[in-house]
Amino acid sequence: MKTFGWLMGMLGLVSCQNLRQEVEPRQLADEPVKLIVACFISPQDTVLAAKVARSRPILDDETVTNLEIVNATVTLHSGSRRIVLTYHTKLRYYRADPNLFPIRPGETYELTVQTPDGLHAEASTTVPQTVDLQRVQLDSEAIVENNEVRKRFFTRYFWSDPPIQTDYYQTEGIVTYRCPGCLPEKMIREPVSFATRPGNRAFYTDQENNGGPMVSDQGYIGSSIPSNQLFFPTYFSRPLVITADLLHVNTDFYRYHQALGQQQEVESNPFAEPVPIPSNIRGGLGCFGAYSHSTQTIRLN
Repeated sequence: MKTFGWLMGMLGLVSCQNLRQEVEPRQLADEPVKLIVACFISPQDTVLAAKVARSRPILDDETVTNLEIVNATVTLHSGSRRIVLTYHTKLRYYRADPNLFPIRPGETYELTVQTPDGLHAEASTTVPQTVDLQRVQLDSEAIVENNEVRKRFFTRYFWSDPPIQTDYYQTEGIVTYRCPGCLPEKMIREPVSFATRPGNRAFYTDQENNGGPMVSDQGYIGSSIPSNQLFFPTYFSRPLVITADLLHVNTDFYRYHQALGQQQEVESNPFAEPVPIPSNIRGGLGCFGAYSHSTQTIRLN
């Protein structure tokens, strides 16, 4: 299940998207409220989840939490199959058991959201086929930091792109190891940090290598250490487990998250051009996207 932390930031984007235009305050107050919907589905996920909120006009001083909608009817369907997602008060999103409604690669799904006060939104998305993560390679490289030669541990992912259609991918990973010297003992879980271009968020496309072999950017594990020290046991302890994920994402997922990453890169720059955030939600804002993912687990004992 993809997390929804970005949705709260998007509420601010919706409020400010037209600030560059000369408008009357009364016009801002009359801006219609829209539903904001986030839902990403995958055959491999353990929960079906959706987040629903309402947009906030610029002159609205409601807190972000109060913008969340808890009483909507959220329905996911494909052909004759359908399921209603119910709101979970503690988790603050709508959810359902995928065992009752399996997500299948190649199928198109419809999402509808209806609120008691008449707001309505809908969207459709198609689930891509799973692309196998074929190999995970571990390596290290020498780097220079503050005029000192150091080294970093990293990983790369390898896979083969299906031919003909345009495909999009995202790489993720988690490294788990026992904290060296910690008392009491504890386990550390850190994300693999992929060395990507600004705003890229570890996304890849096959536009220049359709149907060929593909390789990820370097995914760094931990911080750099002096070049004369060993990774084990200076920084890591054994066993070290790397959970590597390759996500095959559809166009809706890719376009939305790419734009969101680019917007986050420039949001602190008052001179930067705003980045439009695409939406495939009819009657609202947000994204209904899909992905399939494959996983490899590497264990160093």
